[in-house]
Amino acid sequence: MKRNILFVCVFLVCSTAFAQKNKTGNFPLEAAKWIFTPGTVGFIQEKGSPAMNISPEAGKVVAKDLNFSDGTIEFDVKPDNLTFYFRYQDAEENECFYLRMNRAGDSTAIEGIQYAPVIDGVLLWDIYPQYQSNATFRKGDWNHVKLVISHAQLRIYINNTDEPALQVEHLEGNPESGAIAFEGDMVVSNLTVMPGKTENLSSSPGMDPTGNDPRYIRRWAVTDPLPISKNVDFSYDLLPTPETSWRVLEAERRGLINLTRAFGKNKVRSIIWLKVNIQSAVEQKKKMNLGFLDDVWVFLNGQMLYLDKNLQGRLMEKEPGGRCSVENTSFMLPLKKGANELLVGLGNDAYWGRGMIARISDLEGVQITPDLTFDARLIKLSDTVEKMYVGTYKLPNGTQAQVVTAGKYLRLSGKSFISTLLYPEADNKFFSRDIGIEVEFFKNNEDKVTHFIVYSNGKQIVAANRME
Repeated sequence: MKRNILFVCVFLVCSTAFAQKNKTGNFPLEAAKWIFTPGTVGFIQEKGSPAMNISPEAGKVVAKDLNFSDGTIEFDVKPDNLTFYFRYQDAEENECFYLRMNRAGDSTAIEGIQYAPVIDGVLLWDIYPQYQSNATFRKGDWNHVKLVISHAQLRIYINNTDEPALQVEHLEGNPESGAIAFEGDMVVSNLTVMPGKTENLSSSPGMDPTGNDPRYIRRWAVTDPLPISKNVDFSYDLLPTPETSWRVLEAERRGLINLTRAFGKNKVRSIIWLKVNIQSAVEQKKKMNLGFLDDVWVFLNGQMLYLDKNLQGRLMEKEPGGRCSVENTSFMLPLKKGANELLVGLGNDAYWGRGMIARISDLEGVQITPDLTFDARLIKLSDTVEKMYVGTYKLPNGTQAQVVTAGKYLRLSGKSFISTLLYPEADNKFFSRDIGIEVEFFKNNEDKVTHFIVYSNGKQIVAANRME
């Protein structure tokens, strides 16, 4: 009899402990457990259960004393608008998913649900278009949301705990742990947070879909951002100079050069230059596919080859929906035999994501490497040598051309010339990068400069005599 009583007591204790263990996943929906703007969040009862009523003015409503990394998060939500954050360090660094409520009730909408990282305060939905999918959800009615997070991977379930609405094979944010937070216009109930419960989801990243494709250019020389003056779209004065600093940047998955991760938030309109050297065995043409945000200027061997814009919500937006994708655009690269310099400028307005993806049609007869130099032709001359070429020159048509100093280099200008910088490649020979000419100066027996000749592609196009 005593043995039976002891068994019953042990059973009751264990059952109680088991029930308490199961309840530990419930996260309290009460004011003391959340950080929010006073007067914007109400803590109510909804169908006999505690609930949190978040108004549109609340901003981010953040859980207190929670440092979540991996596991399962579930909640019921009645949204007019829903954004959810996890691994939330602060508003600048976190992981995020949201429902596009204008797609509520449309199970065929491919962009109904979106995952994106927040890096340096920038929501990078525009450079990760692959992280969206369709889902069946209702606006202003109850929906069940479940997230399973396992280090690098994420599964999101909406109103169906058997099939994920969105599978993320690689979480792109910087934080490895943090709080959770809600933002929008909604009522939240039955919130559970279960650390460690990952449902056998692999913690390793899924395969990079482009990992076996060598056509993606994955290593570029890049510059720091250079501000663009107000009311200026592009100027040749923005081109890199011999003093410009370069560093090599590696592509992320899918061949993405993530400039927001590298340089942070873009607070003013600016341009970043990227450069590679393409060594071609023969003269040939290669097709290049390019994904970019937002403006692009492409130069090949110093000559502008292509320019375009990818502005979301405007007529000039590229597929898919004005976001960065290798399907944004394509053009031909007319490569010469030998070394070819491919220079790409990316211009972006403030607070948007910045990125680029480049893929060449094939690698036959080419080798591609980051180019950290300004121009292989450039040599250094003394100020005295360069200044001897300064002066006014008369062209055959009677117009004048001016050669003046411009910092450490020369500038050629005149009615018959686009103003261009001249860089030395020999004691008496200079090259222009932006209009693709070479200028050779000549002297008489008294070592005085008498004239210059302009060449284009090795052919003389004009000569000008120096005026006394």
